[in-house]
Amino acid sequence: MRALPYLVFLGLGTAGLGGWYKFQHLKPKTLQEYLEWQGFKLLSHSEENHWKAVLEENKDLLSKLGISTSHSGEVKSWCERNLNSESYEELVDVAPLLCVDNIRTVKGRIIQIAGDTSKLIQTGGQEANQYKVAYVFRKHIDGFHALIGYSPEVDEGKEIEDLDKAHQAFKTWCNDSLDKPINEALAQNVMALCTPKGFSTIEELIKRNGETLLTETSQSTALKEKYEKIKELDSWKNENQNSKSNEEDLKSWCDENKAKNFYDENVFSEVYPKFRFRCLKLEE
Repeated sequence: MRALPYLVFLGLGTAGLGGWYKFQHLKPKTLQEYLEWQGFKLLSHSEENHWKAVLEENKDLLSKLGISTSHSGEVKSWCERNLNSESYEELVDVAPLLCVDNIRTVKGRIIQIAGDTSKLIQTGGQEANQYKVAYVFRKHIDGFHALIGYSPEVDEGKEIEDLDKAHQAFKTWCNDSLDKPINEALAQNVMALCTPKGFSTIEELIKRNGETLLTETSQSTALKEKYEKIKELDSWKNENQNSKSNEEDLKSWCDENKAKNFYDENVFSEVYPKFRFRCLKLEE
């Protein structure tokens, strides 16, 4: 009677060995077959942006393997050399990170799409100002404040502009988003919102838009007509106590304010609307 448990165990062991034999028989022959069996898409040699993303996301691993991260040539060679390997047990954790379309972060996805992140606002001397300008021109986008996690203070229905706080929240969101797990919508939002506007002053924006300033020599008649329209407005008189009472006042005001930067407080919200009304030639 004591032999029965042994016989039962032996029977199970035999079944187990049979299962192992079947697994070994069905086991993919090469690393490439294994990766495809796992559902991965192998990277082609020409998918350069994908290889760049691999380099960005796996710097530490590549360093341990002695593979250069300065260009994609070495990691491509590593994959090509190992994909036909039949002894690939030690490679099954590494190859899915290096040889297939398996990007894991938002930053990696952006590199896949654009080749790098150079179009985003970069760390450096103008970083804060670029974030401030980008913020004032994008803050009216529906859902923008909720997206970046910033709630500006409001007084009588009007935002109290605090560009120092606003740009810090914006910057934090942009930078933190890059390290988040891959998400197509988030990647697209970062590419759309975390880029510099390409200008900082009112004049630079006017030139970029191809608009005409009334201060140009050819617009002297239009400048005079505009002055006649605004000279009795309280908003004009309150700002021009020492007026010469002619269009030269308006020209001086436009010349002074066109050089103002959007990253300074209230330039976007207060100065710019007045500038457009007073200093630009209206298209008929």
